[in-house]
Formats: sequence, structure tokens, C-alpha cells
Amino acid sequence: MIRRLLAALLLIVLLLFTLFTFLVGTGSGARLLAQVGGGFIPGELEIGHLEGNLLKGLTARDVRYRHDALTAELAHLEARVALLPLTGLRVEVLTLQAAELDLTLTPDPDAPPADAPFSLPDSIPMPVVVNLSDGHIRQIRFRTDPEAEPLIVDSLRLSLHLDQARVLIRRLAVDSPLANILAAGHVGLALPYPMELGVDWHLPLPEVAGEFLPDADQARGQLVTQGDLARLTLRHQVFTPLSLVTEGDVHDPVTDLVLDLTHHWQALTVTLAQDQILSVAEGRLVTRGRPDAYVLDLDTAVTLDPWPSLALTLNAEGDTRTLRPAPLSIRSEAGDLDLSGRIDWHEGLSWVLDLRGRNLEPGRFVADLPGRLQLALGSEGRLDDTLGVVTRVDLRELSGTLREFPVRGQGRIDVAGNRLTSPGLQLAVGDNRLDARGEVAERLDLAFDLQAPDLPGLWPGLTGRLQARGQVQGPLDSPRITATAQGQGMGYHDLTLGRMDLDLRAGLSPQSPLALNLSVEALRLGEALNLTRLTLAGEGRGDDHRIRLDLDADQGRLGLSLAGSLTATDPLDWRGRLTRLNLDQPLAGAWQLEAPVPLQASASNAALGQLCLLQDEARLCLDGTWSDRDGGRGQLTLSDLALDGLAPLLPPNLRLDGYLDARADLRLDQQLQLEARILPGDGNLRVLGLEGDEQIIPYQQARVDLRIEDRDVEAALQFGFLEGGTVSAQVAARPRADGELTLAGNARADLTELRWLEMLAPQIREPAGRIGADVDLAGTLSNPLIDGRITLSDGRMDVPDLGITLDELTLTVRNDGTERLVLDGSVRSGPGRLTLDGHVQLDPDNRYPVNLNIRGDRFQAARRPDVDLLISPDLRVTVLGERVIVRGDLTIPEATLTLLELPQQAVSVSRDEIILDTDTEETLPLQVIARVRLILGDQVRISGFGLEARLSGNMMVQETPGMSTRLIGEVRVDEGRYRAYGQDLTVERGVLLFQGPPENPGLNLRASRRIPVHDVLVGIEIIGTLEEPRSRVFSDPTMEDSEALAFLVTGRPLSGGSETDAGAIASAIAMFGIERGAFITDRIGRQLGLDEFAVDTGTDLDDAALMMGRYLSPRLYLRYAMGLFQQSSTVMLNYQLSRTLSLETRSSTDSQSMDLIFRRER
Repeated sequence: MIRRLLAALLLIVLLLFTLFTFLVGTGSGARLLAQVGGGFIPGELEIGHLEGNLLKGLTARDVRYRHDALTAELAHLEARVALLPLTGLRVEVLTLQAAELDLTLTPDPDAPPADAPFSLPDSIPMPVVVNLSDGHIRQIRFRTDPEAEPLIVDSLRLSLHLDQARVLIRRLAVDSPLANILAAGHVGLALPYPMELGVDWHLPLPEVAGEFLPDADQARGQLVTQGDLARLTLRHQVFTPLSLVTEGDVHDPVTDLVLDLTHHWQALTVTLAQDQILSVAEGRLVTRGRPDAYVLDLDTAVTLDPWPSLALTLNAEGDTRTLRPAPLSIRSEAGDLDLSGRIDWHEGLSWVLDLRGRNLEPGRFVADLPGRLQLALGSEGRLDDTLGVVTRVDLRELSGTLREFPVRGQGRIDVAGNRLTSPGLQLAVGDNRLDARGEVAERLDLAFDLQAPDLPGLWPGLTGRLQARGQVQGPLDSPRITATAQGQGMGYHDLTLGRMDLDLRAGLSPQSPLALNLSVEALRLGEALNLTRLTLAGEGRGDDHRIRLDLDADQGRLGLSLAGSLTATDPLDWRGRLTRLNLDQPLAGAWQLEAPVPLQASASNAALGQLCLLQDEARLCLDGTWSDRDGGRGQLTLSDLALDGLAPLLPPNLRLDGYLDARADLRLDQQLQLEARILPGDGNLRVLGLEGDEQIIPYQQARVDLRIEDRDVEAALQFGFLEGGTVSAQVAARPRADGELTLAGNARADLTELRWLEMLAPQIREPAGRIGADVDLAGTLSNPLIDGRITLSDGRMDVPDLGITLDELTLTVRNDGTERLVLDGSVRSGPGRLTLDGHVQLDPDNRYPVNLNIRGDRFQAARRPDVDLLISPDLRVTVLGERVIVRGDLTIPEATLTLLELPQQAVSVSRDEIILDTDTEETLPLQVIARVRLILGDQVRISGFGLEARLSGNMMVQETPGMSTRLIGEVRVDEGRYRAYGQDLTVERGVLLFQGPPENPGLNLRASRRIPVHDVLVGIEIIGTLEEPRSRVFSDPTMEDSEALAFLVTGRPLSGGSETDAGAIASAIAMFGIERGAFITDRIGRQLGLDEFAVDTGTDLDDAALMMGRYLSPRLYLRYAMGLFQQSSTVMLNYQLSRTLSLETRSSTDSQSMDLIFRRER
């Protein structure tokens, strides 16, 4: 019995082991388990293919599961489970790999709504413990509807532990194009479902966000929540691109949701279009309550640069149907706004809103509109499924002031889809008023009345007055317009209009009458336009009308006439003829229309027949077409245009002889195409010299070609010049992918005849030499690269004004592809040579800086009768825009200066004389900054006005913009003789000391003469400054100043002198300002037996006169005045009639007079 029992038990164990081995160790057993287990799962499970076993792992393909509205399809699944934990009701999933999971919700429209609200059970029992070490699903697609676009998840990784008490999520990682999420935490499986979760997320932002926010390529945040379903505390923080924190509590989210959340954000700056900055200040938004009864509390501020900051506060109540702002308040320095009312979305969107503004200051936003306004605006409306927006907007109040003018406004506008009506809208600023009313719909019925007697009250800069009224009526596609307008003295800044009158009756239908009369007088736009009169007249009907335009202006006259017909209105089609076109312009000359020209225009196409204008032998023709399908075409031809008409554009000494032909073909569709050729042909350039002589410079076979295709540009120039000279150039510009234009081109020149240089520099004569150019162009428009050189060789030219000839002239300008031009040259004049080297930086941002070195030795700078000058410069010149900086030394080794004396009959201009209406030469806006040392060599001589001297010295010349020139240094007279009054003086010492402005140097001069007959040495010393000199005479042996001055001037003592000698001495006193001059003249007067002998210098040295007088009797006095430096004399005779009354007569070379003089002493 026991054996049988043991055998039975052994058999059962064997059978169980065999079954277990079959189920876990074979594929058939695995398929059986899947089939049996699928019966315990709600819904339908289908496995298309299953292989493997539980022992080594299972692989399933084409798995499909459907339950209620959910359909799941899985293309591939691999799983491996640990078998040993199965004995303890524990599922240990070692790996779970899946790919291509499609989840689709298919709602059943016939399914009845749920009767009871959603609720969770008291607990969720778990029969087994599940531990998933590593789960990975690739390519998940989720659709809320079979036709909807899928939500794609690229990858989902999961590691969790599930037991009877909770779900522990060790790691959940989701990667998708929308966002990347990383989460961890735990959730209890029984009431109150305690939980603690942490989620990190980041999502990419569209590229457009980077235009508004810095570093806005992605958003990143974190969510932390803990608690249970009775009270869940959460904190959510956004780190980038802005700082936003949400924290608070969520109560009972399943059965009775109550929110208590506060949102905080840090200050934020957003860059809008055109680099405008929007700043959002730190703020908060509080959300409290249930979905059917909640409150919102907002407090923040925004600033849109450069306007004032706006403080925003919102207190609103809402439910599932409405939102009631009470109110939304906006406070700022520019005024206050309050928005209140109700917004309802229960049965479509509708609203009743009231907007009130107080103390609004538009000047804060538009500086030209200072003022203060009050506003009351109401709106009631809805969003209709058929009409769209249906609303009524009431302007209840607009009052206040603008620019100290009172403002008034009221009215109403009703909108119902595309229909807009207004029973009346009135706006007034000061005395200016606008009334408008009417309807805009399928038919128009509008009327307006503008009375603006004070246009300056509307906007700063406006002037004059304007009245206008009119109506617009009829169908929307062919309305009728009736309008009248009158304006006087109107203007805006530089634009002024003396008078304007308009009377218009017109329509866009063929049967509508046309009556147009527009008259404009005295229309002026600064210096650019001065239109005396313009008239525009039209008459007829839409299908047969005529239009005439005439205008007269300083810039020319234009006359134009059209006749046409409006043949259709939908679409608009107009056909007509240009019957008159007269143009008379000072530069272009007079042109007249050769024959009437057909015209056509509509919304889809236009055409211009051949329009030809004639001027003498010249003929200009153009024609063209345009259509919205083929684009535009056009042609222009010009023939036999005389070039002498270009004289106003050329310098006065230039004239062009020849004729110009040209042709251009234009095509404009998807891209611009233009081909043009200009043919000046053969002709002459006539240059009028300074002395009236004329040079003729011929040119041959001149041609300019231009081709444009979209943004590709090619241009070529070539012409023959003078005798065998040629010039040619080609350039092309093409766009790169980044929009930059690349350049390619070259220029070649070979000129052996240089007479044309005289028109560029009229100071030169007989230029000769050879100019060659070989330049290649590359790079881009913003960074051009020039490689090549321009040379002048064997150059020679005369400079008549300086009396020199420049010989062996060479100049090279080269570039080897770098960002600068290198200059190198030399020239010979007289016994010496001048060299130049330097460079020009190709930097347009810094105005092409120039650096030059100028050196030379004994270079002949001038050779004329009055100046013979050799220079040896060593200068450094820098040009930065308008600034010219000069540094270095300028040595004059040898020079002869001859001061040409004026003839005695020459008349000098008085210092007080002001000469009006003289043409002043315009000076270039250059700022010269100089610090140059001027060195005089030992062969610098000066002669003239009786002086012959050899000079030397050393001076620093300083030039600063806005200040006078300064000289620091001295000029010495090493040898010199001065001849005055027939006597020769030897210059013993001569120094001019400069310590500032050159007009007033310090003086230290000493000159003397020896008189052997009398064994006397006499001389004069001059010290002080040029403006205030002090002089004295000296002698050896010592004698009185009057004797010494007599010896100095006449060579004789005072006792042996004549009246002529006395005059010469007086002239010397006046000229040199000799100390004790009055003492000297008194003694001379006594020596001559005169009662008066004096020098009267008056206010100017040129007016100095020698006064000589004597009493002929006690009552009769005779005075003779003789000009010392001007040929003038006066004789005066005074006779004393009584103690208070005298008779005086004067006679001079200019006038005669007699005066009766009464004197009374007090």
C-alpha cells in the first residue's frame, strides 16, 4: 500500500515537473501559457508570432490588444523573466524591450455618458510583486483619434518596483520631439494614496523665440510634489528662458478640485521687432478656488521702450462659464485705464466691457502731442458662427486738451461681420471738426464734413486752413464719389501750398459722369521744387472721358492730355490714348510728343504703345507691357542726342561735342532682367584755358554696356582717347548664399596724351608723360579686394603761376590684394627732387585714412620775379576724414624774396572800409592740425622797400582747428642794409621773436650810419612788439635826440637843416614813433622860427600830418598841414573877432570851408 502511494506521489511529481518543464522550457508551453493567460485579461489579446520560452526569454511580434476605446499594436517585444522568484508570487522581469507601439483612442459616439463621477477604490490589490529592472520602448505613437496627427515618443525607459503597498518608480525617461522628461518617485496603492514625485523636463523652442529672448533655444524646468489626494503640495519652477515659480496646494483633485496656487516670475526682457525692448517686471498671479468659483489676482508691470512703464493689476472672478474682471487696472505716468465687465463663453463667446481712461497723456508716447485726455468707451458683442464678430462700440466720452487745444469726441460704430455702420462720429480739436456717418457693406453710403480753419492745432508744423466735404455711395466695386475741398496757405515744414481748390464728381462705372477740376498754386518743397501753378481737369463719363494736366515750375513745364474709356469694372479695365505730352526742362531741354500713344490698364495687365519724344534731331522712344502672369516688358531707345545739352552739368570751362545713342531692354517677372548700351560714339571734349585759349581733346568709339539679371550685375566701359590712348573696364557683381555680393572685374588704360589733365588742374600747362593702369577687382561689396597698379611715368608739366617746370615725374599707386593702396612717386624741379611714399587704408568705416611721407632736397618750389624758393621738406601727412595732420621739418636752404613796391599814385584801402557783395571762395571743411619746424638756411635773402637783408632762423609752426596759427621761434637778420630818406643804414642787430600769433612778433632791431665829415655815429633802436613798438635814437658822441635824429635823417646837424629836412625828420618821428618826439619837434619849430611845429598821427599812421603854424598878428593865425604818407595838404586861417567869436577858413585839395565859431567858457 505504501509502495503504491509512493509510486503515485512520484508519478504526480514527475507529471508536474514534466508540465513545468513543458511550460517554461518549450515554445509550445509558452504559447499555451499566453493563450490561457489571455483569457484572464479584459479585452482582446492577439499575438501574431511568439517564439522562445520562459527559461531563456520570449520574443513576440505583431501583438494586438483592444479594450473599449483603446487599441494597442506592438510590432516587436522581447522579455526575459527570472524563474526562481515565481515560486514566491514575485515576477522579476530582467529585461523588457519593445519597438513600434501604436496607441489609438476610438471614442464610441453612441456610448452613454457616465452616470457617476470618477472615483478611486479604497485600495488597488496586487496579487504578485513585480520588479522591472530595465524596460525600453522605442517609437511610440499615440492618437486621440484615428484620423488625428500622432504624438510621437522616440524612447521610453522605465525601471520600477510594484508590490501590494505602492509603486516605486526608480527611473522614468521619456524622449520625444516635443519634450524630454526624467521622473522618479512613489505612489501608494490605498487611500489616501500618498505620493512623492520629482520631474525634470526640457523642451526645444522654435527659432523665432531666439529673436525675442536671449539664449532661448530650449525651455527647462522641474516639478516636485508630495502629499496625498486630500492635499497635494507642489512646486514647479521654470529655469529658462525665463524664471517662473508656481507653488501651492491642490486639494481633492479627484472628487472636488480646489486650487490654491501662486505664480511668481522674475524680471524679463523681450526684444521685439526693430530692436524694440519689452520689459516685464517681477510679478505674481494668484489662483484660488474651484473651477466653478475661482478668483484671479494679478500684480505686475510692463515697459515698452521708450514709453512709460505700465503697472498692471487684475482682480477677477470666474466660473466655468464667465470671467468678470473687476477691474483690470493699468497705471502709468501717461494716465490710468480700467477695464471692467463680463466675458462669457458658455454658448459661444460674448462680452460686455467698459473701458475708462483718466488723465491720459499722449505726449508721453508722441512728443508732439502733449495734453491730457479723458476717455469712456463701451463694447457689447458676440462671436457669431455665421457673421463672425458682432459688436457695438460706443465712444461715450473723449475730452481734454491736446497741445492746449480742447478735444471733444463722441459717436458709435456697429459691426456685424463685413457690415460696418455709424449713425454719427464727431471729433474736434480746437476749431477743427470732423463729422462722419454712414455704412460700409455690399453698398457704400458714407458722408464726411471736415472744417479745419486752424490746421496748426492738429499737428505741429502744419499751417493754413482746409475745408472738405463729400459723399461715397454705390456698390462696393464701383462707388460714386462727390467731393469739394478748398485750402489756403497750407504747409508742413518745407512743403508749402498757397492755394488749392478741388471739385470732383466721379465713379468707377462706365455710366458714371466725370467732372474734375483741381487747381494748385504756389506749391513749394524747400529748394527742390517750386511749382507756380498746377491744373488738372477731367470731363465726360466713365466710358468716354478726357483728362488734361498742366504745370509750371522753376524746374520746367509739363503738359499732358489723355482720352480714354472705362470699359469694365469687374475687373477694372481702362483703355485710352496719350494725345499730348510736352516737356520743357532746363537740363533736358524741350521735348514734344511725336504722335498719339495707345494706353491700357487693368488689375491684371497694362500696356504702353510706342511713345516717342522729339527734340531737334534727337528722338527718345519707349514702350512696354505688364501682366500678372508674364510680368513686365519694356524697351527704350535714344538717338542723336546732342551732348552740348550737358553743359549745365559740366564745369564752366568744359564743353562736349558729339551725339549720344542708347538702348535698353527691361524684363520683370520672377526676377529683374535689364540690358542697356550707351553709345557716345566719337566726339570732342573742349577745354577753355585761363587765358581764353581752347584745347580740343577727341575721343572715339566710346561705349558703356550694362546687364542685370536678378541680382547679377555686369558692366563694361571702353573708349579711345586722344591719339591712340585706350581705356576699358569690366565689373560683375553676383550674390552669394549669405546675400553678400561678390565682385569680379578689371580696368585697363594706356594714355600717352595727357592734355586732358588741364581740365582737372587748370594751374598746369603742357602736361606730358604716360599713364598706364592694370587693376583687378575681387572680394565682396562690403570688403572689396583690389590688385594691380596705376602708374604715371616720364611725366612733365609747367606750372606758370609758380614759374617752374616739373620734370621726371613718376607716380605709382598699387595694391596687391591687401586692404590698402600703396603710393610711391618722385618729381624733379630745378636743382632738386621731391619724393613721396605712403598708403591709403581701404577702410570706409574710418573714411579711408591716408598716410604720406614727403621728402626732398633743394626742390625748386617757385621761380618768379618776386620769389625764388628752394625747399627741403621732411614731412609726415596723415588724413583722417576732414582732419589733416602734418608733422616734420621744412627747410628753406635758399630763397630770394623781392618785395615789389607800389607806385606813388596807388591808393590803399582804409582799415575801416568794408567791401560788400564780393564773391568769397568756399573753403573746404578740412581741419588742419600742424606742428612743423620751419628752418631758414644761410642763403635766404629779402629785398624791397629800401631793405636788403640775409635772414636765418628756426620757428615751430603750430596749427590747431578753431585757433589762430602760432609761431614759436625767431628770425634773425644776419646781414642787412636799410635805405630811407636817401641815407643808408647798416643793420647791426635784427631779431623778430615769435611766441604766439604771427601778427605781433617781438622786435629787437638796431641800425646805424657813420658820417665821416662830422665824425659822428648815429642810429635807431626799435624794441617792443610790432603792434606797440618803442624806438629811440642814439649817437656817438652823445648829443641831444633832435641833433642825433637830424644827423640820422639828413646827415647834417639841426642848425644846418632846411624846411625840407624838418619835414623828413617829422616823417621819421611819425614812422618810428620815436620817444620824446614832441620835445624834438618843439626844438625844430623854434629853430625854424615857428609858433607850432608838431606831428599829428590821428587814429591811423596813414593819416599822419606835419602841422606848422605862426601868428601873423595877435588875432590872425596861419596853419599849414602836410600829409607825411599821403599826398594831401590843408591851409587854415583863423581870425579872432572878439573874445568869444572867431572866423575860420580852410582850403585843401579836396574841399574849402568857412566857419563862424562861438566859444563860451564856464
